[in-house]
Amino acid sequence: MGGHDDGRSALSRPARTTSVDAAQAAGLDRAAADLGVATDGLMAVAGFQCARLAHRIRAEAGGGPVAVLAGRGNNGGDALVAARHLAGWGVPVRLVLVGDPGRLAPPAAGHWAAARSGPLDAHWAVAGDGVGAAVDAALAGARVAVDGLLGTGGRGDPREPEATAIRCLNRARPPRVLSIDLPSGLDAGSGAPGDPCVTATDTAMLGAAKTGCLRAAAAGVTGVCWLADIGIPAAAFAAVGAAAPALADGEWVVIERP
Repeated sequence: MGGHDDGRSALSRPARTTSVDAAQAAGLDRAAADLGVATDGLMAVAGFQCARLAHRIRAEAGGGPVAVLAGRGNNGGDALVAARHLAGWGVPVRLVLVGDPGRLAPPAAGHWAAARSGPLDAHWAVAGDGVGAAVDAALAGARVAVDGLLGTGGRGDPREPEATAIRCLNRARPPRVLSIDLPSGLDAGSGAPGDPCVTATDTAMLGAAKTGCLRAAAAGVTGVCWLADIGIPAAAFAAVGAAAPALADGEWVVIERP
């Protein structure tokens, strides 16, 4: 765990919590949907929670612009929701969708449209130099970057165009980097960083801790590991063979590694 004196001691700090691997994480979404909690609903809450944490660490970083990098999957959808909320709260947001918005699946497609309707600077790029230029422009002078490029379903080293975006983010080194669920490029099970892998100062784990983030191998890239409730029913955890974490009040808590 390392380092920011940011008042985290005021939060509950569970000594241990359940964690889920990539297969269980995907199973949680399916089980929640079977129980009537649709992916769009979870994404809306997840993005709102990420915006709350990003807003907090932005204040700790002294304010300034926030760069949001969104990928093409559900992780990117969470980032799009976060960007919309941050902009609505008066934060200067620079949003880059790394991918073709015309090929986004619902519900992320709807959240892209909603984000662009707000007061933020939104761009998209698909490949090549366009990705690097768009990401570099968004990161210039940003105090906080939100990494929503790749989620728990990633396998092996990141491919293009996400690899270029990750390298740009690591090169820019903003004071705070908040990765959604896990740093893009990290294996959700083993915790092994791929080539490349985002080096985060903070990781916002949603609904359940991700096994890879708590592995010793991930300690150098996850930074502070946070966890928040997004409304996954306890029965969904039971369906994938995991115990629901004790998150009583909806606040972010810091998770210590075993």
